[in-house]
Amino acid sequence: MNVASGRRFGRAASLAAALLALMTARAGHARTVAATARLDYAAATGCPTADEFQAVVDGRLGYEAFRDDAPDRVVVRIEWSGRALEGRLDWQHVGGGAIGEQTFPSRSGDCTELTRAMAFALAVQLQLMAATAADVRPAPPPARPDAGPTAPPPAQVIPAPLPPVVAAPAGQRAEAPPATAGGGRWLAVGAGAAAGVGLADDPVALGRLFVTLGWTHAALELEAESSLPSTTRRADGAGFSQFQLLAGLAGCGVRGSFSACAVGKAGQLRVTGQDVDVPATATGLVVQAGVRLAAGHTFGHRTYITGRAEGLARLTQGTVTLDSMAVWKTPPVAAVLGIDVAVRFE
Repeated sequence: MNVASGRRFGRAASLAAALLALMTARAGHARTVAATARLDYAAATGCPTADEFQAVVDGRLGYEAFRDDAPDRVVVRIEWSGRALEGRLDWQHVGGGAIGEQTFPSRSGDCTELTRAMAFALAVQLQLMAATAADVRPAPPPARPDAGPTAPPPAQVIPAPLPPVVAAPAGQRAEAPPATAGGGRWLAVGAGAAAGVGLADDPVALGRLFVTLGWTHAALELEAESSLPSTTRRADGAGFSQFQLLAGLAGCGVRGSFSACAVGKAGQLRVTGQDVDVPATATGLVVQAGVRLAAGHTFGHRTYITGRAEGLARLTQGTVTLDSMAVWKTPPVAAVLGIDVAVRFE
């Protein structure tokens, strides 16, 4: 090695040592700051507990991130929004003023995945706060000759907003969702089967198709419903068959996976004589009104199944006659139990 190259090597080594010392000093300074907050956690039934959420955040940071004497508070909420889970992080000053809020919609419907995504995002936020506190801490003012040493004022850190995180199914990477127009509006299309009591002498099977337009806590549904034909006979074998075809409208209040609806239906009842001297077919108007209670469960991102129970009052009455004799009268009330399967679009 010649002298010139040796000098260049020495200068490079000195520069590298100086840079390493500077980076080590900054890293040591940043480690002296540990951002903390007071945790206010509440989640839907079946979601991880507050202790489990805190364990994920602490494990990511390497220290206990939540303290009762911390100046700021972070509010964590995980609840059902319509038929999907949604998480929310809300940062608040010690005096109650809001710093910032971030929502986390779930595409998978898995609360554990959503909770872990929120915990990782919160841990990253606390890391950013710690780094910001280390970098922007103001220098102490010069001491006056007649005054003792003055401690520097505490740095005030405002958490930077994070991009929204969507909990993905296991094995997939969480990603930011696209902006949703319409304030959480969604559309569902589905079909269902049910059993009805009070529509004929015996329980009857029904099928329906429906379209639902929903928001966070409300939904509007339009349906078409038909019953399978059922037969009623006299002792001599003569009788009649009947079925009904209805259109319905329901207005619902939605809370998580549960809903309560006011229902109205109108359509036609068709009756045909069987094994009588002069068979005839007659139709009559059917108008029903009542209430519906339903509970749903989501499978994946779009598909869900719902169980429903309806209580209906018949607003129109009719009587079936055979050979000029009344043989059946429409009951004043009816009940329906059913299951629906639908696909949801947002």
